[in-house]
Order: sequence, then C-alpha cells, then structure tokens
Amino acid sequence: MKRRIAIVGGGPSGSSLAVHLVRAGIDPKDLVLVDRAHFPRPKLCGGGITFRGTALVRDLLGHDPGFAQSTVGLEFRSSLGRYPVREVGRQWVVDRGALDDALLGVAKAAGVEVLEGCAVTGLSTSGSRRRLETRSGPIDCDYVVGADGATSFVRRAAGLPGGTVGRLVEAVYEPVGADERDDVLVFDFDPVFDGIPGYAWIFPYPSGDGRRLFKLGVMDGRGVVPGERLRAYTDAFAAAHGFRRVDDKLAGWPEHYFAFRAKSSAPGLLLTGEAFGIDPLLGEGITPALEISAYAARRLASAVRGGRAHVPFYELGFVASREGRNLLYQALLADRLYGRHPNRWMRVLFENARVRSIAGSGRVAYGRLSGTSISLGLAFFLDFVRAGFPSNAPVERAISPGTRPGA
Repeated sequence: MKRRIAIVGGGPSGSSLAVHLVRAGIDPKDLVLVDRAHFPRPKLCGGGITFRGTALVRDLLGHDPGFAQSTVGLEFRSSLGRYPVREVGRQWVVDRGALDDALLGVAKAAGVEVLEGCAVTGLSTSGSRRRLETRSGPIDCDYVVGADGATSFVRRAAGLPGGTVGRLVEAVYEPVGADERDDVLVFDFDPVFDGIPGYAWIFPYPSGDGRRLFKLGVMDGRGVVPGERLRAYTDAFAAAHGFRRVDDKLAGWPEHYFAFRAKSSAPGLLLTGEAFGIDPLLGEGITPALEISAYAARRLASAVRGGRAHVPFYELGFVASREGRNLLYQALLADRLYGRHPNRWMRVLFENARVRSIAGSGRVAYGRLSGTSISLGLAFFLDFVRAGFPSNAPVERAISPGTRPGA
C-alpha cells in the first residue's frame, strides 16, 4: 500500500489530525490511519474535557455529543483549603471509548481509510520514503505521524527523546455517604503531602445506566511511586471521602507529559497528541491532544503542498503558539508543585490571593494561564516582601489515607 501520510493511532489526536488535514485540502485518498484496536473499544481515562477542548470537539463533530455530561467547573482541594476554578464555558465528562469512536467516525466520513485491528510492528526509512510494517502488510509513505500515545511505538522506533512518563490508577465508585456534586471536577492535592507528586480526583461518571457513579483515581506526575501504593492510596482516599469501589480492580495506565527538551520530529516523521506530550500539571490529555493535532495538521499540510520532506522547527513552532506557550507554562508550574519543595508551592497555590482570584474569576480558561504570569509573579513578589518565602514545612493533614512513605 502507498500513501502520502500514514497516521499511527486512532484516538482523539490521530482522528482529529486526519480531519484537519482533509479540511486543509489534503486528498483523503492520500491518508491512511491505522490502529491495533477495533472501535469502539474501552479506554482508561478520567474523561474530563475543559472548555478549550469542548469547543474543539464541538467543531469536529458539528454538535455537542449526546454522551457528554456537562460540568460547571473545577475545585482545587487540599488540607490547606479549597477554592473553585471557574471556566469561561461549560466542561464535559465523557466516556473515552465513546468519544474516540465518534471522532474516528468523523475521519471515516471525511473519506480517510481506517485500518482497525492493524498493529504496527516496524518502521524503516529508504531514501525519502518511510515504510510501516503492519500485521496487514507494509505501508509505504512520505510522512509518518505518531499519534500513538504515552508509550508511542513511533517515538521509540525513531529514537526520539521524550518527556516524563507518569502513572495513573482509577476505578468507578459509588457514593455511600459522600455528598459530592455531579457537576464539579474535584482535584485533591493532598497526595503531594504523602510523597506522591500529583493529585487525587473525584469526577462524575456518565455511566449511561442511570446510576450515580464517580471515577476516582490518583496521578503520580513523575512516575516514581509503585503502582501497588497508588492503588492502595486510591481505595483509602475513596473510603475516607465516602465512596465504595464498583469495579473489580483498579486499572492503571501511563501518561507522557510535555517537556521542552523532548524531540517530536524527524525527516518524514512527526508526533502529535500524547506522543508529543500533554499537560504535566493536571494530566489533562484530550484538550492538548486536539490542540497539538490542529497545529500539526497546519504544518504538515504546508509541507505536503511545498513538497518538503521535513517540517522545520516543528517543536519550536508549537511552543511559539498560544497553545504551546500555555503547555510550557503548565510544565513550569508542575516542576514547582511536584519538584524539590512541594509544600512551599502548595502554600502558594492555596494561600496566594491572586491565584485564587484568577481561578475563580471565570475569565481565564484552564491551561491558558501564561497570559497571567506577570500579575501572578508580582503577587508572589509582594507576598515575599511582606512575609518572606513560603515555608516548606510539613502540612498537617485533614484526612490521611495512611500511605505516607514508611507508614
């Protein structure tokens, strides 16, 4: 099989890339999308989509998805307090299997050939052509795009250095005393105080069968905590907040985070979506994946029209965009909160009045905080002048699941 562009991965990044390429004037007959799974397929994911992502999904589908549950905002919590994080528009919680199937359906409707159940087993270069070896036979192409997630085969086969790979675990729970709202996404940062560089979450879960269920889990944003401890922490966290697990077991998966040092392109090859890197602060994946793929489609379509075998300054071009600047800012924030002095930066997150004001204003979309960096920096400096550097001393825990290191 010969194609100009082969896309590996049929999730939101791969499907949306294909759609954007067709919209940019690329003949769908020049595209092929391959995925080892058959759709619809189950997919582990918290399923939260912030406002930026809901707008992108709506544009791709042409309507609001019937399987999406609306939420009004986020809430940040810890033993230091809690406060709302308001968006400029409504957010959604979705079942990832349903979302992925819907987006792949748009790519198919646009005329893109999709090979499901087609695992990629090899990648090689011959002159100006690339060859993908698959279970269904070889695919020769001018460009390969890796949209194949956290453990991207394309990235590994091309030898491209990536960012940090973290770990998450989650399961579905039912409330047995919890009084959580069904329209708020809760992010609880107390795991930071227990030696886990991340957060726990409580998300409403649109089960589709009328039951009131939630997804709870824990993110390790540095990939340094054993999965066994994360699973124990999640169940203990759930019990402490009035939830009982419905799933037989806690499932886990990796996440690949954006890093400025990572490399995501080579002659005839690009990475997009989580293979490129997602939000390292909250692990938001769907929205960054869609944003990166919209950018990748613009750059790749231009290269195809110009007959170029390489997309120059692909990574820097993204960082220079609004979406890229904000993802870089999220990475800088994650380095503080999950770095060497986490208790200090947790105090900034929960005690700085400017942080709380911006978060609750409803005027700044989550993940677009880079435009507020000057005012946030000034607020931090004034706090420093008045009271000195925030303490990095241990924080007294309101509720402890009992999984501190050594406990």
